[in-house]
Amino acid sequence: RMCRKDDEAGMASTPRLAIDETKLKEYLLSLPLDLDVQSEWQVLQFNHGQSNPTYLVICDGRKLVVRKQPPGKLLQSAHAVHREYRVMKALQETRVPVPRVLSICKDVNVIGTEFFVMEYVQGRIFQDVGLPHLSAEERRRVYHAKAKVLASLHSLDVDCIGLGDYGPRHDYCLRQIRRWKKQYLASVSDRHQDMLDLARWLEENCTGSSSKVCLLHGDYRLDNILFQEEGTEALAVVDWELSTLGDPWSDVAYMCLGYHLLKVPGLPFLPKPLPQGIPTEAELLEHYCQLAGREVPTKKEWVFYLGLGLFRVCSIVAGVGARAAKGNASAANAAELGASANKLASYALRLVMSVQKSPAPASSLVSRADASMHLRLKLEHFMKSKVYPAEQTLYAHALTEERWTIHPLMENLKQEAQRSGLWNLWMPADTAEGLSKLGLEEKWIGPRLTNEEYAPLCEMMGRSIWGPEVFNCNAPDTGNMEILARYGTRAQQHRWLIPLLQGRIRSCFGMTEPQVASSDATNISSVIRIQGNKCLVEGTKWWTSGAMDPRCKLCIFMGKSDKESTLIHKQQSMVLVPMDSSGVRVVRPLTVFGYDDAPHGHAEVEFKDVLLDAEDAILLGAGRGFEIAQGRLGPGRLHHCMRLIGMAERSLELMVERGRSRVAFGKPLAALGSFAGQLAECRIQLNAARLLVVQAAKVLDREGFKGAKGDIAAAKVAAPRAALRCIDQAMQVHGGAGVCQDTILPSLWAAARTLRIADGPDEVHLATLAKMELRFTRSML
Repeated sequence: RMCRKDDEAGMASTPRLAIDETKLKEYLLSLPLDLDVQSEWQVLQFNHGQSNPTYLVICDGRKLVVRKQPPGKLLQSAHAVHREYRVMKALQETRVPVPRVLSICKDVNVIGTEFFVMEYVQGRIFQDVGLPHLSAEERRRVYHAKAKVLASLHSLDVDCIGLGDYGPRHDYCLRQIRRWKKQYLASVSDRHQDMLDLARWLEENCTGSSSKVCLLHGDYRLDNILFQEEGTEALAVVDWELSTLGDPWSDVAYMCLGYHLLKVPGLPFLPKPLPQGIPTEAELLEHYCQLAGREVPTKKEWVFYLGLGLFRVCSIVAGVGARAAKGNASAANAAELGASANKLASYALRLVMSVQKSPAPASSLVSRADASMHLRLKLEHFMKSKVYPAEQTLYAHALTEERWTIHPLMENLKQEAQRSGLWNLWMPADTAEGLSKLGLEEKWIGPRLTNEEYAPLCEMMGRSIWGPEVFNCNAPDTGNMEILARYGTRAQQHRWLIPLLQGRIRSCFGMTEPQVASSDATNISSVIRIQGNKCLVEGTKWWTSGAMDPRCKLCIFMGKSDKESTLIHKQQSMVLVPMDSSGVRVVRPLTVFGYDDAPHGHAEVEFKDVLLDAEDAILLGAGRGFEIAQGRLGPGRLHHCMRLIGMAERSLELMVERGRSRVAFGKPLAALGSFAGQLAECRIQLNAARLLVVQAAKVLDREGFKGAKGDIAAAKVAAPRAALRCIDQAMQVHGGAGVCQDTILPSLWAAARTLRIADGPDEVHLATLAKMELRFTRSML
């Protein structure tokens, strides 16, 4: 490693294990490094690390790192610095970051043991795996960077990089068990029974692996990775002493061991509970699997690899304690660390014995909340790798004369989302249960999430205008599907719901009218005349979103069926109107600040003498329209809020990128005083809005729409305002680019501004909140 720029003295100090600095200087001068013999030389030893002693050599500002074997009698095959040199040299031109190696010296007469020389890498190493000095987002990025590097390592073709003979290709796990058992027995005289029992369990449960042989790091921990001093990108992976060929799951489990050392004193472990931002074990495992293209192992398989990793740590720690007793340990805390070996062995044995008779999949290790996070990681990967790259193509198509047709790319994305298990994520468990008799395959039902669990997924999809449709989570189809699932007859569901769930058709919702204030649903003037087994539909609707789409086959139409009813909320009905019915005419597309949102669109639609079969058309029953509308609008409004949070987050990301890259008055925009304050204000307002959305989702799950009415109203006001603040500020930072077609910001702004009106204007929601507050206050008096 090398060390922190601002902590060099603390991380590298006067050598505890002295070396012949004169001979080392002579050797380094013999290399083609252009070192100045007359300059002042300084040799320091890094304090970090328990294995091979590592030194920092400074000559005229040039910094080199020397890594050597420790002195004294060593166990066979241990501390093989020539293997470290070989593997790091082979990795120089790959995606796995390592320091550049310069030379290896096998002449023990120089500084007493073999050693190699490498370039110094300026960066920082995190010894406290809780990352207490980083923000939650930085913690997440550090752990994700760690998984990304490991996935890159395991993707390498060992033959292509010249390491095909770097180790045996068979029986890796069994060889590891025997190697570390042998090393433990050789280094420790007072052996612990739990350690011996753990070795026996591992041998008995070692069944081999079907994974392709990969290059392994062997000691893949956070403190063996150098990161940027001011960022979270991994700059170099060090300490390759234990690298070999073998089973990649061994490395992955070793990366996750910190989650299992919470109660073992004397070892680096994650704080409990996990600091905000640090992914759980299941999340980190899922993230690696996404990057590496691997399936999550079963619970028993996973615990086996964890047990193997812990067994290896036990052996290493015991060896450190043994070297401390002999006086040739590298680190000052070696004796203290060695003392924890027995406690660690006991913990490891309890862990592996816990699955002795359990064949449950790895997902059983994960709570329901973790399962939602797994979907979020998978969705995030899909958005970054599939949806964002497609935006420019879809946007360009929406500007052509063919814009009211569907680009093949959208249908391809939908098929990929289906195959990835990212389909109908919006559907709550109670709705899904009601569809059990339709004979649908499970893949069309979705993961049965609560509103709270769906919130971060909906937010993620909302980051792209085209995102929700890719996953069949777009408005108004989700609300219409929920209406059909909750209130439709079996025949109605077979005709309309199944093709909607499968993404084969689209739908629209006809409620808003041009001649009345439609924010008050009792004003609706469209008519549904029920005459025997027929019903006649008449009226004009506008802002009928989705009606322009050529795939739109159904309109759920709300109109008055009994104007004379004394119960004002029983006057309305809802009917299913096929868009190809005689008398249905799409009059025109409506634009939103100049955007026609093709091919989805917002239409004015005329319904003139549309005759329907009453049994096929009427939902739930005559006079039940207002009841259905309230049930639909609750979750629908909240989904809009979730998507708005995603729009705002993406806008802030674009704002930050622009601020860092654009220079004005000799400085990056981000360095100008006004930028920082505006960015902070946006973050405060956005986080507050997100909390309101999550709170509303929780109450909706627990108490239904009636109980969550006030919380949804608050979120519906706060979310568009926060999004508009963030988008507007991002546009300001972008200047002219922020208001033209070169960025997604104008379309995001138009969508967010519309949602201060759509699904109820701010004024209606504020009135709802005020009435509830007054009622509550009066009840308290």
